[in-house]
Amino acid sequence: MAYLLSMFLFADPECLDGIPQYSDIIGWRSCESDRIMGRLGKRQRRRSSPWPELPADLGGLILHLLQCHIDRLRFGSVCRQWRLVERQQRRDLPPPLPLIWLGGQTFQIPAGGELRRFRTDGVDVLRRVSSLCHGRFDGWLLSHRHGDDFSKCFLVNPLTGATIEMPLRLDDGTKIDRFPMRKIIVCSPDLVAALLWVWGSSVAFYRPVAPSWSACRPSDGRGRGVCVDIAVHRGKLYALNDDDGLFVHEVSAAAAGVPKASRVVEHAITPQPPAAAANNPAGLLQTRRYLVASSTGSKLLMVKWMIPSRRHPDNPTDGVALKVFEADLEEGRWTEVSSLDNGEALFVGGCCSKAVRLTGSDRRFQENCVYIIGHDFFGYCYDAMPSYASYDLGSGTVSQVVLDRMPVIWSALMMGWFFPQEQV
Repeated sequence: MAYLLSMFLFADPECLDGIPQYSDIIGWRSCESDRIMGRLGKRQRRRSSPWPELPADLGGLILHLLQCHIDRLRFGSVCRQWRLVERQQRRDLPPPLPLIWLGGQTFQIPAGGELRRFRTDGVDVLRRVSSLCHGRFDGWLLSHRHGDDFSKCFLVNPLTGATIEMPLRLDDGTKIDRFPMRKIIVCSPDLVAALLWVWGSSVAFYRPVAPSWSACRPSDGRGRGVCVDIAVHRGKLYALNDDDGLFVHEVSAAAAGVPKASRVVEHAITPQPPAAAANNPAGLLQTRRYLVASSTGSKLLMVKWMIPSRRHPDNPTDGVALKVFEADLEEGRWTEVSSLDNGEALFVGGCCSKAVRLTGSDRRFQENCVYIIGHDFFGYCYDAMPSYASYDLGSGTVSQVVLDRMPVIWSALMMGWFFPQEQV
């Protein structure tokens, strides 16, 4: 089994039987695969491939061992028979693990540290000019064409080439910059929501082809505070502030299909006195909050990651704590939970958070754990910036992971989870 896995993972796309539908988007080959293929003579490369003879049931077993979406695509690119097996097994496969965005178009596989690169130079709107990638949100990259007048930016799906062009202007005429977009959610092909660092923090909505965004200013509602995260739950957009307050934003269709952010924002959960305040009179804790829907869509969860602002580099995990709360929308309160349901694990970060159901086949990623991206855990760079940290809700154990190929020093604003997806 290990031999079969290693052979197709190092396969050269030029030698594959059939058209490698993703080879023009994803940089496949690692240095190791280049060395292996360099040892093969041209005569050996031209021999008929034995891979189509692999039994379909064995191919299905191999697919279930692959937790990276890219590796599953590579499996389907080996030959036509394997591509058919991948399509047949797709619905039964567990959700793939995310990638780690390292800035630009470079990503890292968290299970082994291999680097991958998504190329967007083949995307129509970006093909004729050089493009710059400024962020990632779920399975989308935020790009800007070099030489544009900064009046628009683009969301690009690197797997499908789908793009969403967005203006950098609000409905009141205010110009915005692509960098204040703290978080973007593609709710549907017809609706995009964003958390903007405009007027402190604002929730905004956009429909493709509309001339501007519709934003709801913090001053439009009392006691909203500073919004720190947003998430879609049961068809509604929820916003979390820096005081554990939860708000519901409604969207109404105005003339010409332009979305209109409702000026009446429902207060779903009233802020509760933080428990940490009583035990932390000196105010030495920094609290990071994340809003994430469960994988089944039945629950809306808040993750609170409390970090001592004064830590020693030799023991950065000392004093950190994490709690997970479920939103009780009927009672209007948060309820702390001690475990996650349905074999879930949470991957959280400033620009993207998601619940993933794990099978337990990889000991490095287990259910009932929360995985925090490196810069969110540390807040600043040590000499060896970890790729991510994990918190076991059962034991309360905090662990940090430094991947073999991780740069020694990395910008605190670059890293983030990325979930490749082939459709909205």
